[in-house]
Amino acid sequence: MPNVWTQFESLLEKDSTQIATIISTDGTESTVELLSGDRLKVIGTGTPGGNVYIKGGEIKQSAPTLPQHNMILY
Repeated sequence: MPNVWTQFESLLEKDSTQIATIISTDGTESTVELLSGDRLKVIGTGTPGGNVYIKGGEIKQSAPTLPQHNMILY
């Protein structure tokens, strides 16, 4: 009998799409900052200060600049 959980996991994407802000770019790669504050080097370029969607270490497209709220639950 096949494992149902393993079958379910195989349907999910391995890399998630994240929103990041471009810190700097050199023409082929960019340094971006995630909402968590972590910084990454990714493939692709954009305007410094602009938001982008990243997936799998690559900029996929620009993202809208929307207000952000961090909720702290106690």
